[in-house]
Amino acid sequence: MKKSQQTLLAIALSSIFSTVVYADNQPESEFQTHQASQLEDITVKASRISAKPVQDFREFEKSNATDLKDVLADEPSIQFGGGNGLSQHITLRGMGADQIDYVVDNTSSDALNIFHHQGRFMMDPALVKIVKIEKGTGSASSGIGATSGRIVAETVDAKDLLRDGKNTGFRLRAGVGSNSGHYYGIAAYGQTPDQFFDGIVVGNWAHDKNYKGGKGYVSADGTSKLNNSALDNRSFLAKFNIHPQENMTIGLKHSREENYGKRNLREELYFATDNDNPYHKHRYQDNTNLYFKAHDLGIFSNVDANIFRINNKHKLKSANPTTPETQSVGGNLNLASKIGDHHTIKYGLNYRTEEGIKDSGDPFKQEKDDYKAYIEGLWGLGANQQFTLTTGLSYDYFKMKSAGNTTPAASDGKVSPSVGLIWDATDNLSFSLSHNYATRSPRFYEVQLSGQAISLDPDLKAERSRNTELNAKWQWNGLSLDASYFNQKIKDLTVYEGGGRSRKPISIKSEGSLKNSGYEVNLGYKWRGLKSRIGVAYSKPKMNGTTLDVVQQAIPIGRQWVTSLSYQFEKPHLEIGWRGRYAEKSSYLPESSGRGGGEPVKRVGYGVHDFFANWQPTGKDDLNINLSIDNAFNKYYRSHSQRAGATALPEPGRDIRLGLSYRW
Repeated sequence: MKKSQQTLLAIALSSIFSTVVYADNQPESEFQTHQASQLEDITVKASRISAKPVQDFREFEKSNATDLKDVLADEPSIQFGGGNGLSQHITLRGMGADQIDYVVDNTSSDALNIFHHQGRFMMDPALVKIVKIEKGTGSASSGIGATSGRIVAETVDAKDLLRDGKNTGFRLRAGVGSNSGHYYGIAAYGQTPDQFFDGIVVGNWAHDKNYKGGKGYVSADGTSKLNNSALDNRSFLAKFNIHPQENMTIGLKHSREENYGKRNLREELYFATDNDNPYHKHRYQDNTNLYFKAHDLGIFSNVDANIFRINNKHKLKSANPTTPETQSVGGNLNLASKIGDHHTIKYGLNYRTEEGIKDSGDPFKQEKDDYKAYIEGLWGLGANQQFTLTTGLSYDYFKMKSAGNTTPAASDGKVSPSVGLIWDATDNLSFSLSHNYATRSPRFYEVQLSGQAISLDPDLKAERSRNTELNAKWQWNGLSLDASYFNQKIKDLTVYEGGGRSRKPISIKSEGSLKNSGYEVNLGYKWRGLKSRIGVAYSKPKMNGTTLDVVQQAIPIGRQWVTSLSYQFEKPHLEIGWRGRYAEKSSYLPESSGRGGGEPVKRVGYGVHDFFANWQPTGKDDLNINLSIDNAFNKYYRSHSQRAGATALPEPGRDIRLGLSYRW
């Protein structure tokens, strides 16, 4: 066994035998991680067994999290690229951003691919109540295009932040980092005494400076800083609800998230030459959502309906300034009805229409419509309902128009079945098995490089994903275990020909396949104030039988580990802890275009350690003072979720952060 493998194995074994693992003691009704194989509204004994909770706003207040990368740092199956903001490419089980969704308050967009050198997702934790992960191909009720998993977030409500017995309140947040800049924010919220109306307004600002790489990193100008890595962020949220009845909510929400600064043309790469071509960029994302929620409403045990608009705009102040833009408008009607005491039927309709243009007045607009109808049954079986059978069927249809009308519109419709079985063997042990199909319509050609006629292949189809997953959960006397294995195949991948350097006409086709299989194991332990955890995830997707570095569709990240250990003191009310993140070395071919010459790329493994402390002086969660040391040993490394090679952005070096959050 090689030295790096021995080191990682030693870390894992010592973590297990010294109980350096983590377990959650929160009731699953409050915190729950929903995987695609376990549907959101099932109530079974197994749903109370969890090796790790989802992240919620109370955890954000105890940390210095300023982006999605910070929030999900404990998830071994999720990886982020280097840099700040849109330089970060994200993978979930090795699947790239074109294969996964980011859903906020039941709104989503498939038209975020403005430029292939940028990440897709923006999220400020200050606006969010809860974040959870759905992994793998979704079931029938998982929404449009759920082929490879979703990051699902809900924005915060006034009722979440109000202290007991109060009808008004505010929250203040601020923090500073030695290698990251500073942030500050305020939220004001309230409700009427009769609780008929509530509302919240949130504003948050973060200013990231040019950061230093780890020990040994030297830039072209002889310093340890990455030029053009600085980024300013600001976000706003306004959300208002009325409650005509105790079981009913009607609400309106609008949020805006922005980041801006002088950035490289290829944001996730650093050449330190004129090839960087840096200029000022300003990215906006507006999300407006009108929604209605109710439960126990006649024959409907649950009603969740909304209409929304998402607008993404990217102002480029280069020698040839442009403002590429995408817009998504849609609606969802999700219903559920109970049949007796142990069965539930979920059914509904989803619709979304999208367009993308390179600049104002661009005649070559890309357009697409998605439709979905579904029905899903949750059946409690057995004398004590120890089995839960899920059966689902959906019909997905898309219609995509050719930019410039050079070819006829393309359309495709498919029926997708899903089936799953959950067995509660005991109160502390459960197993689940699922086999799901889902489709995803072709995505736009990247809008920033469009502005010309785009043809659609006559045989253009929706991508078709099939995923089989086996999961086991166990909990006993403070120990918890969550293990899963999956096998996934996607056929009819969306591919683009022409454009870019080729200067050839652009066409969109369906071609090739993507296969992915792997596993994830999380082991945890909790005893009094001690919490500990070790988690490992492995995936190595292959496109057309070859492991390739294609950040939009898949990156073979290999085996990733996360360990953590923390202790909560009662007096003073102080929690201290440590987190380790490790990547094993891996190798694969560079870029699907073949410009890498066909030689395998070898990635070195790395290990990074963070330390953190959170003090609540009042003994309650109204005031949090937190200190963290990220990358404490100043490791120089590059994330495996980014492009390979010396031009990939290195991760930040040591960063000492001090933060405060006060909620009145």
